[in-house]
Amino acid sequence: MSKTPQSSVATSPAPMKWPVLASCLTLSAVVIMVFLGSWQLDRMEQKQHRLDSIAQKYTTAPMHPFDVAEQWQDVRDVPVKFRGELNADQPILLDNQITAGATGYDVLVPVITRGRPVLVNIGWVAAPASRAELPVIELPAGQVEIEGVITQPGMNPLIQETQQHFDDFPLLVQQIDIPLFNQQWASQLPDMVIERLASQPQMNQFATNWQPVVMSPQKHLGYAIQWFGLAIAAVVIFIIVLIRRTK
Repeated sequence: MSKTPQSSVATSPAPMKWPVLASCLTLSAVVIMVFLGSWQLDRMEQKQHRLDSIAQKYTTAPMHPFDVAEQWQDVRDVPVKFRGELNADQPILLDNQITAGATGYDVLVPVITRGRPVLVNIGWVAAPASRAELPVIELPAGQVEIEGVITQPGMNPLIQETQQHFDDFPLLVQQIDIPLFNQQWASQLPDMVIERLASQPQMNQFATNWQPVVMSPQKHLGYAIQWFGLAIAAVVIFIIVLIRRTK
């Protein structure tokens, strides 16, 4: 009597399921890293353009700050030199400024020149040991000669202004908001801050540490290469793991 052959059991491996979760995570990581690398390249171009602009502006003689707009569309980094009188009754302390690892304040004072005020960053002073105390500000009386460069303060949406009273001096603020100052004081401060580099008298109590570009374009390029390298590494690792799973 013949035997009925048993059905053979399939020995071929089951088809591999595609790792959906791992693919999504890898793709998301690669997209983020490519975005960060591109952002660093964009920052590199911005910094290089700023440095080129500074080099061009420094070929001109220092100007009065109220004459700068007649020659330059972008007034940032233009060197200035002028005489005026410090409004010692209205010092402004910009909080949380760090110099050489020490916490302190930038001291800004309106300077009257040509009959109009302009805000000047006199320099940095260290904070007292107690946060409840403010540094004693001593400013020269009479005419002073200021040499410096023009900056335009930007608003940081992450900083919450804590100052409520704008008539108590020295005024402690978290950021420089010139439109707010003009509104509170009914003044006409221009949208600029002069960073003092030198002056007569010298005002040695205040440290000048202005840097137009903190991070060089080369560092941004280095960070961009790192992000792109991490993106390539993530893709390579994913492919290697996928090939090993198929075996």
